[in-house]
Amino acid sequence: MDFWVGLLVGAALGVGLTLGAARVRGWLGYSEAGRLKAENRELQRRLAAKDRHVARMLTETERLAEKLGKEKSPPETR
Repeated sequence: MDFWVGLLVGAALGVGLTLGAARVRGWLGYSEAGRLKAENRELQRRLAAKDRHVARMLTETERLAEKLGKEKSPPETR
């Protein structure tokens, strides 16, 4: 009799704790604040990547403008 009671109580506790842990993980992992923090991190990462890309393009444009300016400048005659 004690074996069966212990088995049933153990099974009930196992199921209860498993369901409770799943709920707590759901609250922590998929909360509005958690989703917003993750979205903010992703947007900051994308913005930093875009800033790096724009900086590279500006540098390349300036380099090309200097190169074209040197090629197109008329020779000085005196």
